[in-house]
Amino acid sequence: MDILKMTDPELYEMGMKELRAQLGPAYTARFLQQCKPSKYDYTAERHKWLADQPDIPTIAKRIQQREAERKEKERIKVERVAAWRKGLLELTDLEIYELGLKILADKLHVYGYIGFFQQHFKNLNADQLIDQPQQFQSDSGGSSGMQMIKENKLPQD
Repeated sequence: MDILKMTDPELYEMGMKELRAQLGPAYTARFLQQCKPSKYDYTAERHKWLADQPDIPTIAKRIQQREAERKEKERIKVERVAAWRKGLLELTDLEIYELGLKILADKLHVYGYIGFFQQHFKNLNADQLIDQPQQFQSDSGGSSGMQMIKENKLPQD
């Protein structure tokens, strides 16, 4: 499939299938609960950060330390995801969020990733959900998965 020729609802459906396949329905719901537009003002914080800049050797040393820390955190993250896949532990909300983002980026690439979230945000802001994926429609007439997500409820496995 050519990601560039797909509509946002098609990208959304493809992303949802991949999330459910790799995370399962409960973790997919937890991931989607966390995907909301942010009201954070980065520019105000940036001015504060830039006001107290150290000298170049100090910056270089910090970069090296952070790179070493990042590699160690990545190693631990990979181990935790592997343990989760074996059923040995539960992931935290942050780990679910990061894993969900990685799954979408790997499957949909940049363009599809953006289209997925555009469609997701449309669904979050709509009174009535449109282009609702089949997997979230209830066969028993109960609440849909998307409605459960809006109400901060998790589906039962």
